Amino acid sequence: MNLVNVGYKSVNCYAFESGDGYLLIDVGMPGTFGELISVLKRKSVPLEKIRFLVVTHFHPDHCGVAQELKNSGVALLLGGVQEPRLAEANRTLAKFAGYIQISDVGNTVVATDRRAAWKAATGIDGVLLHTPGHSDDSVTVVIGGVGAFVGDLRPPEAYTGSAATLAKKSWQRITAAGARKAFPAHGPAFDLQARP
Repeated sequence: MNLVNVGYKSVNCYAFESGDGYLLIDVGMPGTFGELISVLKRKSVPLEKIRFLVVTHFHPDHCGVAQELKNSGVALLLGGVQEPRLAEANRTLAKFAGYIQISDVGNTVVATDRRAAWKAATGIDGVLLHTPGHSDDSVTVVIGGVGAFVGDLRPPEAYTGSAATLAKKSWQRITAAGARKAFPAHGPAFDLQARP
């Protein structure tokens, strides 16, 4: 197993190698597909070996070139909570130059919070969790023995009101799923056991 940060600009994007291919978690802003391809080449992650893409939520810096990857043969995995929000996301993201709408055809919908569903879809030991707090469509990928890819989910104290409550419950679910390390989309990875 190999984990490579293929992020560019201000977003960490992770390529997790498993078996004969990669799972890509998050992609950059609309209109930056060429930059992603350059980073993949520089980091020795062949585009043709990327089998799956998960976007942790539908914000432009996380899903901006998702359709370009789909057009290149990468399967887009959506959490069950994300699928009904795709049309709204496309409407919102249409204002960004270079955005290509994510087709609702050909996506694989994975039930969140079910290890068996994740394993059946990817062959990877782990789980796709619904982790609201930052946004209602946020998901976290927990990979056994590696950690949790949390997107923009910040610690509960970074939020106020109901978002703080949601974030706290999301982090509890992440640690209950066995994650000991968090890989955020912005900033360095950190040890979850060190958190109070």
